[in-house]
Amino acid sequence: MKDKTITPHIRNLISSILVLALIGLSPTIYGQVSQELPGPVSQLTLNNRGEIECVIHMNDQVANKHHTMGSSKSMMSSNGKIQQSKGKKGQDGAQIFVFYLNLDPAFSDEDFNIATTAFQSAVDIWASQITSDVPIFVLALFSPLDEGVLGSAGPTFVFANVPGLERDTWYGNALADKLAGEDLSPVDFDIVANFSTVFPNWYFGTDANTPAEDFDFRTVVLHELCHGLGFFGSMFVDNATGIGDYGFGIPNPVYPAIYDRLANSPDGKSILKDNRYGNFTTELGDVLLGDPLTVKGPRIKKATNGKGAKLFTVLDSDVFGEIPGLTDIWLPGSSYSHLDFLTYAGAPNGLMVPFLARGLAYENPGEITLAIYNDLGWNGKINREVMADNSSNGSGDDSPELGSDTSNALTIYPNPFVNSIAVDMVLETRSILKATVYDMYGASMQIPKKNIQGNSIVNIDLSKLRNRSDLYFLQLTFDNGEAEIHKIMRNN
Repeated sequence: MKDKTITPHIRNLISSILVLALIGLSPTIYGQVSQELPGPVSQLTLNNRGEIECVIHMNDQVANKHHTMGSSKSMMSSNGKIQQSKGKKGQDGAQIFVFYLNLDPAFSDEDFNIATTAFQSAVDIWASQITSDVPIFVLALFSPLDEGVLGSAGPTFVFANVPGLERDTWYGNALADKLAGEDLSPVDFDIVANFSTVFPNWYFGTDANTPAEDFDFRTVVLHELCHGLGFFGSMFVDNATGIGDYGFGIPNPVYPAIYDRLANSPDGKSILKDNRYGNFTTELGDVLLGDPLTVKGPRIKKATNGKGAKLFTVLDSDVFGEIPGLTDIWLPGSSYSHLDFLTYAGAPNGLMVPFLARGLAYENPGEITLAIYNDLGWNGKINREVMADNSSNGSGDDSPELGSDTSNALTIYPNPFVNSIAVDMVLETRSILKATVYDMYGASMQIPKKNIQGNSIVNIDLSKLRNRSDLYFLQLTFDNGEAEIHKIMRNN
């Protein structure tokens, strides 16, 4: 069986303006050849001074709750209103399916439609800017979060050493799927977002005319989807010790994210090349906290006239003045995994800076962000050694395949299915009250009670599904009022 490695690597960030932060990791490794980690998660909150605060969570209650919502075993209210985007794909681009859930009875259908329209506008922008033959699945939740909590978002998994990916390198779900040519976690969503329905300062318009007192929701979604699609690195500096590390704080195996492989120190050389600074060293910390870093690759150099794209590292007190807890230190979730604030904020390439002011809106990712995406692999090209497909040789590993989840009591099989599925309830204390199937075109069908048979193993007859869809979402509602959403595929 595969070992689990848990590394507490807590990172906090407080900002007086909206922080569009990438997200910490709860590092759990599966396997000796192919590995996966629960993906990054950030939580946006409003502090008691009326400021936006972004705290990076991993391996704690907040992170675990988010990942539980985002897995195929999502615990959600049984009376949530559901919408399904059609995920249209042109000759070029990507097919992105979004499964929208309104879990707030007080959030009217009209407000829900306005919010999902803004979210979908951001999705459509990204679908036109990237290409993939593997559909991308997004779960978008709207719920009455606790007072002062705006939401959380992030990719569900990162993968390493899958055939088609660069060797010994972490990739987010969607990019890993594209390069592997298959859905590596077919029962899970690729990206999960959960936003507050009671935060009063979202602007849900799509005209970029954001009122001065509000935050542009579409811009926030564009930014968060960008992280979910792969704009994140694993570099980190401990402010107390000055020690820098990469690989999400995991001592073994030590793999960088694909983003890290593009990062250059101030001398213009790769930070990772020949292990120049070492991992878990003050030398690496000094480089990360020192002069501005850049990311470089063939497409990035072309977009920046050979200079590389400048990354955000620290807020310099010589420029911003002394701000305790904010200037001259590493800002987890903001430092490094964003473009430089002073260089790009408010300009056409400003979407991926770490801070968003009220009243500001962006309508596209910008040329530099798209160039970074291409050098990450979204153009289908890999810059270094690619992991070969040795599946026919067998690894001798008795662990679950990628994308499986053995930590939950409920499992569904076979998936893909032909005419029926079985729900293994052996370890469950709940019982199924009803089952509803939603297809990829938004249509729903209530499964008759007579077609849900069994106790410990519940068989659900799906032979009456006659539409054109191969993808379905199965909502199971239980006797305790909870509901779960499972992504299932039909094998034609």
